[in-house]
Amino acid sequence: MKTLLELAREGQINETIKQAASYDQLSPETLREQIAAGKAVIPANKVHLKSTLKPLAIGRIATTKINANLGASANGSSIEGEREKLQVAIEYGAEAVMDLSTGGDLDAIRQMFVAESPVPVGTVPMYEMIIDRDIEDLTVDHILKIIEKQASQGVDFFTIHAGLLREYVPLTTQRICGIVSRGGALLAKWMEHHNRQNPLFNHFDDICAIMKEYDV
Repeated sequence: MKTLLELAREGQINETIKQAASYDQLSPETLREQIAAGKAVIPANKVHLKSTLKPLAIGRIATTKINANLGASANGSSIEGEREKLQVAIEYGAEAVMDLSTGGDLDAIRQMFVAESPVPVGTVPMYEMIIDRDIEDLTVDHILKIIEKQASQGVDFFTIHAGLLREYVPLTTQRICGIVSRGGALLAKWMEHHNRQNPLFNHFDDICAIMKEYDV
């Protein structure tokens, strides 16, 4: 099954592109051209497309989309609580949601979001990668396993901290607030401990291969 990007570059317009174009009152051909040029995306995992997802586009040509951050913590979590958050977010206009859960049954919560959300669902895979382990113990196999699992569950888009390189970490030491990204700070600690390059950068092609399979 070809990705939306591949279809767009071949000049094809499918139902997903038509629906997303309609949402923003664009012509399907205009949106196709923008996708083919890398100037617009439709976050639409093929798994989520089979259930509740209503495709929409993100890009300069499209309307600005509102994202809502949701998720359970180790201090308090329930599927019902997260379901209520999702419903409220959608009711008040969220056009994408991110599951930033760091506690509770992460798989069950994520699967609920995908099963019930009509808007794209995103995650930060790094948060699950360090559940029940220290960041220093993170391995490439575990990284790819978590990304593969989340993609197979229907997640539409990821935050992947591939841009923070080993040689940049010393530049952050003089910052008043340090590294403000939680995922970035964790990776910086891993790189300093192992004196190795960012594994998300080194294995970005492997990550992209997984995302291509599910059209993340």
